[in-house]
Amino acid sequence: MAKYDNLKILKKTKARVNHNCMKCGQQINVGDFYYAEVLKDKFLHSLNRKKFCKNCYEKINK
Repeated sequence: MAKYDNLKILKKTKARVNHNCMKCGQQINVGDFYYAEVLKDKFLHSLNRKKFCKNCYEKINK
């Protein structure tokens, strides 16, 4: 468990460029929605945000 794991939330975002899902490797195309990790604390920033496709997001939230 990392230091800031309890502050991470997943935010729905519309892709402006192509991305790959960090869990399954599926490509997220331009215009598709994906879920990116963000920190609740406005003073902390994540340099390498993990991006998840819609299917993996649904599996994580169960």
